[in-house]
Amino acid sequence: MLSKADLKSITRLLQKKYREETQCFLAEGGRVCEEAIQSGWEIEHIISCPSLLNSLRSHQALKLAQQRGLPVEEVGVEAFANLSDTKNSQGIVAVVRKRPPALDPLEQMKQVPRSLWVAIEKLHDPGNLGTILRTADWLGVDGIIVGTTCVEVYNPKVVRASMGALFRLAIHEVEDVVGLLRKFQMFGCVLYGADQSGDFPYTTLRFSAKKVLVLGDEIEGLSPQLKEIIQHRVSIPKRGGGDSLNVAIAAAILLAEMCR
Repeated sequence: MLSKADLKSITRLLQKKYREETQCFLAEGGRVCEEAIQSGWEIEHIISCPSLLNSLRSHQALKLAQQRGLPVEEVGVEAFANLSDTKNSQGIVAVVRKRPPALDPLEQMKQVPRSLWVAIEKLHDPGNLGTILRTADWLGVDGIIVGTTCVEVYNPKVVRASMGALFRLAIHEVEDVVGLLRKFQMFGCVLYGADQSGDFPYTTLRFSAKKVLVLGDEIEGLSPQLKEIIQHRVSIPKRGGGDSLNVAIAAAILLAEMCR
């Protein structure tokens, strides 16, 4: 049974500071919990609120946790509300220990002759980052580079929006995205930057065997430092109205083309 002190410590995982200190994070919702359990990542606790278990996926996740012999704890509605990051909770949350990729990103890239990566220097919206991770997982992206100025990968909203993709992707959090991408270029990687004012419509390019889609800030786009090193600034031609595309939608369009 979880003590009040245990619950207080787990609740603190809603804050980035404590996620970094403990190297743990929260994964909320039936599908995300199920994905976490199946992934083989270390699960510290599965916490459920019986009166809030309102979906088949939540019941499946709870059953799977019990079958795997994971520590399952029940709490009341009030206690669970302190752990939850959603308005309409599904009544289950996992405390998961972070698991960094097995290889350094450069070593991982060098090992395969053909590869597709995504580099994200700076995004603010957790929903955008989570959606990009979900798309990257669907399309078989080999690795993700996320700058430390970006919204944190283990933010509860990112984890939830990724719909389990977080547990399958090799995600590298790095301080110097530009410096790492320069090293990628030294080993034959070509950088393609998403840029609505870019010179290359995405359908006109023949993409390199080793390639990186580089994404910038939602509002400001690619930084000057990134623009200096990117070989191709790729655009999605506009045929209708609107000022710009959402960055996650643009990423999906470009990644789908790069996978062809």
